[in-house]
Amino acid sequence: MSLLGDFANFAALGLAGNYGFNQASNIEDRGQFISDSLNTLGNSLADGSGFQGYGVTSALGSSNVGADGSVSFGVGPNSTMQNQANGMMGASMQAMNNAMQPTVGREQDIYSRMMAMQNPELNRAQAAQQAREYAMGRGGVRGSQFGGTAEDAAMARARADASNQASLAAMQQALAEQKQQAGMAANFGQLGQGQYQTSFLPMSQQMALMQLAGADADRAQTGQLTGQGYLGQMGTAGYQTQVNALKAASELRGNLIDSILDNAGNAAGGLFDFLN
Repeated sequence: MSLLGDFANFAALGLAGNYGFNQASNIEDRGQFISDSLNTLGNSLADGSGFQGYGVTSALGSSNVGADGSVSFGVGPNSTMQNQANGMMGASMQAMNNAMQPTVGREQDIYSRMMAMQNPELNRAQAAQQAREYAMGRGGVRGSQFGGTAEDAAMARARADASNQASLAAMQQALAEQKQQAGMAANFGQLGQGQYQTSFLPMSQQMALMQLAGADADRAQTGQLTGQGYLGQMGTAGYQTQVNALKAASELRGNLIDSILDNAGNAAGGLFDFLN
């Protein structure tokens, strides 16, 4: 082997070594690029697969579910109906309070009114009876048993009977009014509760629409996630292909460098023999 050939082999050895170092650096750079690209792809997939939120708009109003899951419900209860319900419940409480009061006072009021209506007629009858007695020359007559004439006794019994009947009727009427107040309390209470529940009907209807919209949003989210999954698979498959290609190229270059190094080793041995 000539000296010139040996130096040529040594030069090739230096070039091969330099090439090998450059390739190693390129592979490292490419690996870092792929790593950064996968991180970028992951962030893109995370953003693309995130919950987007949804909303529904109807004649009742607009409601939305934000991307963070917060709900903005644009429909509230019917305030007019709630005010009516509050009024009915107030009336129910007032009627119940009235029904719980003692009936003695009310009995006395009814008795007094009934007697006030009967007394004028009783007084006229008594005056007419006394006039007849005086006309017959019997005025001022007193009996030992009743303190007056038979007509006076009859009139006294009539007044007593009227008073007793009025008292009994007053008690019955007071009890009937008490029962009526209790019935009104129950009726107003039921109406108030029904009105209050009905006031939330617009909200219930909007919630039903939100459930329908939620089902549509789920389908859209499923399609979105499926698309992002395909994108992720294609991206990772592409990067894996690059890694495989880099590996194959690296192995090929490694084999080439090994061959050059083998030849360079033979050249170095020849140079050593020459120098000795």
